[in-house]
Amino acid sequence: MPIATKMTDTYIFNPEHDLALAYGSEGYTAPPLARQMRRDLQMLPAWYCGNGADILSQNVDEDAAWIDDINRVMNLHATPVAVNRLQRRNSRYSPWGWNLDLRQRLLNACVPVTDLPSRDTVLKLQELSHRRNSIIMLDSLYDATGTSFVPAPVEVCSVNEIRRFNAYHPGCYIKAPWSGSGKGIYRVLDAGSRNFETWAQGIINRQGSIICEQPYNKVVDFAMEFLCKGGEARFVGYSVFNNDSHCSYDSGTVAQQSILEQFICANLQGNAWQLSIVRDACSMLLTRLVAPYYNGYMGIDMMIFNDNGTMCLNPCVEMNLRMTMGTVAIHLADRYVAPGSTATFKVTYHKSHDNLIKSVADESAAHPLQISDGKITSGFMPLTPIYPDSLFLPCITASSLDTHI
Repeated sequence: MPIATKMTDTYIFNPEHDLALAYGSEGYTAPPLARQMRRDLQMLPAWYCGNGADILSQNVDEDAAWIDDINRVMNLHATPVAVNRLQRRNSRYSPWGWNLDLRQRLLNACVPVTDLPSRDTVLKLQELSHRRNSIIMLDSLYDATGTSFVPAPVEVCSVNEIRRFNAYHPGCYIKAPWSGSGKGIYRVLDAGSRNFETWAQGIINRQGSIICEQPYNKVVDFAMEFLCKGGEARFVGYSVFNNDSHCSYDSGTVAQQSILEQFICANLQGNAWQLSIVRDACSMLLTRLVAPYYNGYMGIDMMIFNDNGTMCLNPCVEMNLRMTMGTVAIHLADRYVAPGSTATFKVTYHKSHDNLIKSVADESAAHPLQISDGKITSGFMPLTPIYPDSLFLPCITASSLDTHI
């Protein structure tokens, strides 16, 4: 009888995933900054993978030394592995997100096809990642709860249709069906401008349509994070975050779930009752619509907005069929930040490596790191190794508990 080989969990950080989805096929080449982020943050999965997992690395020796150093004070057990060591293994692969190009790159590295999702499965995940699925989710949430939260966005196929939508909803947002974080969103402030027409027509030509969404007076960005496994979607937790002016993720709050839920409910005021029914309905809908095809983490971005003095909930701004920074923040809170503390989680970008080194020195001096029983109680801490040419750095800054987020 053949001896069964042990299954290995292998994690891959591929932040260019959303851009690869927009490309739509194999052979994608990520832009330089996306490749830089992929390399600089390649060990980020160490904070959310299971103990004993492997993490794909371009710098195995440096990353192994970093893991050993972290393990002296925190329970962080992972093994960096080079791409040429992936062949003939029995692995479960957990990338940031699945796309056709990543699948092909793993096949080119001689990963057995039996260890990977089929091409048809990845194409199905690409279809489920289309922004029209936010329309489907909003319509389904209405059917499931009987509550009309916000008008669903509209998918259109021409610039004139966008202009008509904007005439009813001035300052509307238009979104590419697939795009990187913050890259495929445009606010229509001048529907007659050449820049607007060029941008919108380019998206329609490349991706076939565009999504129109009316503007809201936003108060809070948050998300519900889920894990799809074995055909079922399970609620994992809330994440509360801030976006920058380009609608890209800027920072997130690392705190116990009870604190985050209290904060969200306090901002929803009289509509706080909606949170639990949306959470349960999303679990049910994702089990039906997504979990049959996908195993892994995913998130639904939501929003609290002010409608003439009433705090309202938009329960599906966007659906991210991949690992999210919000889920990273949840794992940090659960495993590595002391219960009596909260923290801010950020991914910082610096125009030069010298600027990054100076920033780390300044933050470390201003917020000395304190660790007790393997958990951060206060202070500043980088979350990945700093290479000789790093420009991106994920980090957290923790302090004593403050329920006012």
